[in-house]
Amino acid sequence: MVTFRGFSTVGKRFGNFVLEDKELAKRDLLNHFYTRKGERLGEPEFGSILPELIFEQLDDATIELVEEDVISVVSTDPRWQFQDVRVILEDHSIECEIQLIYLTDGTADQLYLKYTSEEEI
Repeated sequence: MVTFRGFSTVGKRFGNFVLEDKELAKRDLLNHFYTRKGERLGEPEFGSILPELIFEQLDDATIELVEEDVISVVSTDPRWQFQDVRVILEDHSIECEIQLIYLTDGTADQLYLKYTSEEEI
């Protein structure tokens, strides 16, 4: 089996920055979600619209947009299979609990996203 390696300095000040396989795939997915659609030079379709929805009216239409965007972003990464998403909308805040399957070994995993008027990564 092939081992994928990469690195990330997110949340780390020193030590080992190397990520492998599932951890790397999860970090890549988080990077995709926390990149605003249109923000990446030369790739206007890369990213997520979720940060833009924080100040929208928090109703069923917004929940549907969130769910569609989550499914769209997850479907771009062939290492993951989307299972379900739970969306919590509060005053200027969007939280998502995403259920995923890591296809390399078939294990279930969860991804938590939180967008507020001041983004947290």
